Parts: sequence; structure tokens; C-alpha cells
Amino acid sequence: MRDAPEFSQSSIGKLKVDLDIIRRFDFDTQHYSLYPKINRFIEAFNAPTYINWVNNRKIGGARRPLSIYVHFPFCSSLCFHCSYNHIVSNSKTNIKQYLGFLLREIKLQGELFRDDSLVEQVHFGGGTPTLLSDNQLRSVMSEIKQNFNLIKDGDYSVEIDPRQVTNKSIVALKKMGFNCAILGVQDFDHEVQQAIHRFQNEEDTLRVIQAAQYEGFRSINIELVYGLPKQSVEKFDRTLKKIINVRPTQISLLSYVHLPVEFKPQRQIKNDDLPLTEVKLEIVQHAVDRLSNAGYVHLGINHFARSDDKLVVAQQQGRLYHHLHGYSTHMDSDLIGLGVSAIGSIGPTYSQNYCDLRLYYDRLEQNVLPIMRGLELTNDDLVRRLVMHMLICNSILSFESIETVFPIDFKHYFAIELANLLEYQKLDLLTLDDDEITITPKGRLLICSICMVFDKYQRARNKRERHFKII
Repeated sequence: MRDAPEFSQSSIGKLKVDLDIIRRFDFDTQHYSLYPKINRFIEAFNAPTYINWVNNRKIGGARRPLSIYVHFPFCSSLCFHCSYNHIVSNSKTNIKQYLGFLLREIKLQGELFRDDSLVEQVHFGGGTPTLLSDNQLRSVMSEIKQNFNLIKDGDYSVEIDPRQVTNKSIVALKKMGFNCAILGVQDFDHEVQQAIHRFQNEEDTLRVIQAAQYEGFRSINIELVYGLPKQSVEKFDRTLKKIINVRPTQISLLSYVHLPVEFKPQRQIKNDDLPLTEVKLEIVQHAVDRLSNAGYVHLGINHFARSDDKLVVAQQQGRLYHHLHGYSTHMDSDLIGLGVSAIGSIGPTYSQNYCDLRLYYDRLEQNVLPIMRGLELTNDDLVRRLVMHMLICNSILSFESIETVFPIDFKHYFAIELANLLEYQKLDLLTLDDDEITITPKGRLLICSICMVFDKYQRARNKRERHFKII
């Protein structure tokens, strides 16, 4: 296969990587697709609270569009680097049981949203959705279509494990209505795969990508992970080169964050096998250079898209949005979370389903939505979330754009934050003037660290930690 042609970076401006600057900040910080964080959720927010907020949608005229997320927790094997809610099981009985309860939940949610807004986005995630058979996935999508009104030109995405799908399955997924594919690759190197206990055949992966392209999937997003055990610049480059050669529309560079205390599977990874920080940063720098030269544009955070991709066009036109499941051309919408542990967002709220299968099943057996906890966002939460999302999407923030949505004087309301941003300005990560904040090409890889300045909960935690250190 021939190497991909070299292109120049788009007019957005070439991303700059300054390793000395990156070392000074927390490069592995949270991505602020969810603010406030899930640890702010409370159990007092339950199914009746959720239903009240759904009913509030029906008051007044205009309603926000809808998105649907469906969580499939099952995986065929344990990946040591995983930090997602999953269940290792190949049991057809367990999957069939889960599917039955999931269909019940779809019907319950469908009754709440009857004759409501159009659904513009559907996302099947996990876990491993494609561990289910084609017929099982078809039954879920069919149930969604019977209970909700999906628009013709929406974004309907599915996470695909190349180890478990045939070309015939790709055809079936396209016929079900999916037009966006997400493939987790991590790294093709055998040593790396052995260290994380995820064995993925390179040929199968490339075959699935090409099959999805042939069937007309308009978006194919490949997820690569750097910072994995046994990884090096040379190994990651070989993987990246092969992926670029098949020209997927999008590539995500995900940073592996080693948190064995929080995620049990990661305890199987030896600390000595993890690459040094210097190596991890070198991988980032090399990957950014290679992607930029291959015609991929850095949208923000860890996401790159081909210069002809609709996300790039949307960003150039100021129509790019960012939500729980990444970048989108669809405006901010209400999200219905389906399945165990799924997160939803209706109006100024978040909700999460039970993470324990038994409790999830128990609630549905009682014909009650399986909502475990949630949060009603304050006006302050909402304004801060909007600030972060505008920076993440556009790398520029006009104070007036916030003031037209919220009745605040931006410079007065965020006086502390603007003072803290002066440090970033001195390092040429952003520019501040009387009207806006602009992230420089050098600062774009650190956009989440910049967003953290606006996180009042993080600031409070830092203050408490400094207090305890003094004591």
C-alpha cells in the first residue's frame, strides 16, 4: 500500500508542540465533556426528578433536538488499560437477558418523549456493541425507530470491534441506518497488545475500515492510544502510518492515564513497562507532525479530522459543537441515556442509570426508569460549561457571546479567572484583550488545562489541598 500524500495544514493554523511548556501542565487532565464531573451527582436526583424535567420540555414552544446514547457493557475479554464500565462475558444468555431489559427501557423512555422533538444523533457504545449479533443490534435500532422520530440525515454511530465483525456485518450495520463508525485500535505492535491484553489483528482492522468506506459510512473515527506499556515512538509511528494510509475521516489520539487504584484492570500493568514521560511527549509531538503533514486538522483536545471532513468545515464556520461523545455538527441537544451506567442530559440536568446490572434490572422489572443519580446544574455551572465548550470547539471566546446568553458582565464575573490566565498569556498559550480570549497554536494541546481555570470545583479542591498541606 502506498504512503498517504503530504499536505499542508489548513488555514486554521498549524498546531505547535512545545514540550517544555507541556511538561509544566497536567497534560492528562479531564476533557470537560462533562461539567460538573460525575462525582457531583447526587442520589436525590431520581426517576421522578428526571420525568419532571422531561415534562418541562413540553412547556413553551421551541424544544432542543434529541440525541440517544445506548450502552452495551459486555466485552469478550479484559483489556488491562480499560477505564470504562464493562462486563467480561460471552454468555449468550446474559446478553439476551440484558437485551430484553434494554428494550423495556427504550419503550419507557419512548412513552415520555412521545410526539416530541426529532432525534438527530444515535450512538451505540460500550463495552462492545458488536459483541451482539446483527439481529440483536437490529432489534435495538428497530425499537428506537418505533419509539422515536429519527431524522433522515442524522449522525448514527456505532463502536466496532474489528475482531468480531465480518464484511457482511458492516453491510448489515449500514442497512440498519448507521453512517458513522468508531474503531478502537490502540496500537498494532504485538508487544504493546500483549502488555494490555488486547490482541487485534492488523489485517482485520484495515479490512473493516475499507469495508466501511466501501459501504458509504460518511465518518470513520480511529482511536489510537499513546502512553501504553512497552510503547515507543517507533512502534506508534508504524501504527499511525498504516492508519493514515487508509485515510479515515477522523483520528483520535487518546492518552492512557494509569490509575490502578480507581480501575482494577490497570493493576495488571507493570509500572516499569510504562513509557517515561519524555517518551510519551515525544510520541505526541511525532504524531501531531505526521497527522498535520498528512492533511489532518486538529479540532481540539485529542481529535483530528481530514481537511475535507464536515467537522473541519463546521469549525471554520463556527458551527462545531462538543458534547459527551465528542465533536458534532449538530447543535447542543438533550441526551437520552439508555442501558446500564448510561449518562443522559435533559435541560440543565445530568442523570445516570444504575451501574449494577441487578439494580438496573430490578428497577425495570418494576416498570420504573433505572436512574441512580443526577444533578441539576446551577446558572454558574451552565455559564462555565458554555465557556469551556466554546474554547474547546473554536479556540476563541468572545465575551459578548457569553453575555448575550447569560446576564453577566464577563470581565467582572470572571475577574479571578482572567487574572489566572495571565500566566498562560506570558507563556504564549493564549492572548487576552478587552473583548476575547484566543488560544494560540502553542496552547491548543493544553486547551483542557486552560479550561480548568474556569472549573470552580477544581479551584476549591486545590484550595483545600493547600490548606491541609499547611496544617
